[in-house]
Formats: sequence, structure tokens, C-alpha cells
Amino acid sequence: MNNFFFLKGCNLYATLFTLIFKKTNYLLILFIINLNLLNSQELDSNDFLDRLDRLERNILDLQKGKLVDFENNLTSGYISRNESRLDQIETDSKSNFGKNEELENKIMNLEEKLNIINTDLDLRFSDIESKIDNLINSMSEVSVEKINEQEDQDLNKNLENQNLVSEEKNISTIDQNKLYESNKSPKEKYSNAIDLLWRNKYDEALKELKNLKLLNPIDLMPNIQYWLGEVYYAKKDFNQAIIEFGEGLKKFPDSIKGPDNMLKLGLSFSNLSKNKEACNVFLELLSKYPNGAPNVIDRANKEREKLNCIEE
Repeated sequence: MNNFFFLKGCNLYATLFTLIFKKTNYLLILFIINLNLLNSQELDSNDFLDRLDRLERNILDLQKGKLVDFENNLTSGYISRNESRLDQIETDSKSNFGKNEELENKIMNLEEKLNIINTDLDLRFSDIESKIDNLINSMSEVSVEKINEQEDQDLNKNLENQNLVSEEKNISTIDQNKLYESNKSPKEKYSNAIDLLWRNKYDEALKELKNLKLLNPIDLMPNIQYWLGEVYYAKKDFNQAIIEFGEGLKKFPDSIKGPDNMLKLGLSFSNLSKNKEACNVFLELLSKYPNGAPNVIDRANKEREKLNCIEE
């Protein structure tokens, strides 16, 4: 029983000590004395309960007095100042919240712009890759065209050589006394003239061709006339080349060398900067020999483009 009262008393004194410590230091002494009394002697239960009741009433009175003192100590503007501070804090909080929302919107806009930029870059890279692929394909096509053009040139040379061989086989035997005291036949002289031309011995080739022209071998005359023009063209004597190619077109318009004669005639005019005459010749070539050798037709078209010939 005494222990029960002892514990209850301890609780009450502890509560009293916590609530009014700063203003009731003297109670601390009373609290310690009473605790010592509880431990050192046996007390009557009724007397102890009376003491507890009085202590509880004292605590209540002290609490009421503390609150009244607190209210009395407040200055007239204290509450209003704190309310203003609270309002300011609330205002700042709302402002910060608004700024946060604004920042979030800006971040979202930046993300959208970045997405648009990334999409645009992807499209541009795709376009660049496509152009690169097209360029590679174009270069490949140009390479193929050049190869085909070279093959056509080689083929034409082979055909010319075959024609020479065929023409040489058809050359009839001519009186050797008429070959300017030479023991060579027209066939041999013609072959020799072409060989000299390919070896860039233009003067010797020209002499051989002129001798053949004097002999006037019917089957060889279209070729002889054409190669005379070629020798002057190779010597860059374009005026004389024009005369020789023109004579070949006039005398042998339907020969196998017709398209070649006209092409070189136009090139000779072009080399003399007579562009109008050159354009007329190229146009006549395309009109008169539409089914000519592909390399001849292609060269004529390219020269017309280079000279900016007017379409008629």
C-alpha cells in the first residue's frame, strides 16, 4: 500500500516539476523533502491522500496563473506581427509553387523542342545518306558508261581494222610501173600509210596517201580521202582538214566514212572557233545519219551541248 502511494506521489511531483520548473524552483525542495519522508517513514493513507489533493489543486492554480501571466506579457502587436509573418510565408510558398510550375513548363517545352530537333536531325541525316547513296550510284553509272564508251571505241577500232583488212583483200592488182617507180601495191601502200599515221609519222603518211589518191583506186578512195583529212587534223592544220573532209563528203556522201567525215568536219570548225558552222555541221550529221555509229552520234550531241548550239 505504501509503495502504491509512493509511486503516485512520485508521478504528481514529477508533473509538478515539469510544468512549473522555471517559476517555482522552491517546489523542487518540497518535492525532494516529501520523497525522503515517503521513503523514511510510514504515513497514514488518509493524510497522504489529503496532501496529494492539495498538491493537485496547487498545480491547477499554478497552471492557470501561468497562462494568465503569459497572456498579460504579450504585447499588443505580437499576434498581428505573427499573423503577418504567417501570411508572408504563405505568400512566398504560393509564389515558389508558381515558379516551380513555370520551371516545369519550361522544362517540358525544352523537351518538346529537343524532340523536334532530334526528329529534324534524323530526317536530315536520312536525306544526306540518301544523297550519298545516289551519288555513289551515279558515280558507278558514270564509270560503267565510261567503260562502255571505251569498249565501243575499241570495238570501232577493231571494226575499222577489219574493214581495212577486208578492203585490202578487195584491192585489185595495179600496174606496178604506175606506182612512182615503187614495187608496192596500193594495198601495201594503203596499209603502210595507216601504219605511219598511227605511229605519228604524219608527213610520211601524208605523202603515201597523196600518192594513192593520184592512183585513184576506186574501192579505196573514200577511205583515202578520209585519212587525208585525219592527217591534217592530227597536224592541227584545221583549215586544210576542212577542205579534205568537205571533199570526202561531196564526193562520197554515202560511203561508210560519211558520218566520220562530217563529225571531224564539225570538230575542225569548232577548233577554229567557228561555232556557228560547227553547230550546222553537227545538226546535219544527226539529221542525215540518225543511225550512225553510237560513238559518232554521242560525240556530236556532246559537242552541240558544249557549244550551246540552238535547237532548230
